[in-house]
Amino acid sequence: MRKIGEISALVVLLSVSRLAITIPNLEPIGAAALFGGALIASKYARFIIPMIALFIGDVLLSIFREGYSEHILSPTFIAVYASFAITVFVGAKLIGNQPKLKNVFGGAVLSSVLFFLITNFAVWLDPTFSMYPKTFAGLLTCYAMGIPFYKMTLLGNVVISVALFAGYSYYRKAIESKQVVA
Repeated sequence: MRKIGEISALVVLLSVSRLAITIPNLEPIGAAALFGGALIASKYARFIIPMIALFIGDVLLSIFREGYSEHILSPTFIAVYASFAITVFVGAKLIGNQPKLKNVFGGAVLSSVLFFLITNFAVWLDPTFSMYPKTFAGLLTCYAMGIPFYKMTLLGNVVISVALFAGYSYYRKAIESKQVVA
């Protein structure tokens, strides 16, 4: 049986672990959103817990990383939060409460693509921080410049999601087998 406390703790831990990661976009928060979306049974909590975890991580990052807080509440940050809400939805609908490797992999890839498309569009649209002209060519340039970051997002989402779901499944089976023996 899944425990909301265990799942929530993992989601928050993954968000806070972003403090230790220095490679842009190679972060576990996408995996955390997929995980919470798939395994938290409450349709409200599955969104609230990952979003609060993302916010906690962002607050901590704004305290410990210079310049991070300048972008909070910019169109880019709003797009990041929207992307993670969509990732939670992908976790709930594509992966569900009985995760299979192909679904976890597919969910990680799909959420990475959506994150790339949404957040790069927001970067292009941002009136304050964007360096791209508000033309179709500027949008294409923004997407092209985002590809190296997309590679890290994809790598992080796929590897961390597969490891997270597999590790949690192994952990729950070990706990349940000990309870049966006892």
